[in-house]
Amino acid sequence: MDIVIDVSFRNLEKWKDSEKRSEHVFDRMQLRGIGTEQIKEAVQKGAKQIRPDGSVISEYRWFKVVYRELRMENTKKIYPITVMEA
Repeated sequence: MDIVIDVSFRNLEKWKDSEKRSEHVFDRMQLRGIGTEQIKEAVQKGAKQIRPDGSVISEYRWFKVVYRELRMENTKKIYPITVMEA
């Protein structure tokens, strides 16, 4: 299954916070030196927990990624909410 990381702003009807999420995650990624490849690796290999709101926390190496996930055919679309140090 292909994984697509989407950190850019999209007007998503399901999640009204997408513009703020996009700005926040860019800031957090830059602050911690984390790129989209590290997020993809965390999603693939990290230990996961599902939060009550349906978002997922993936803990990998020295950081955590909080994200929302959509599955479309053979693609898993990842919308990161934030990244933080573990």
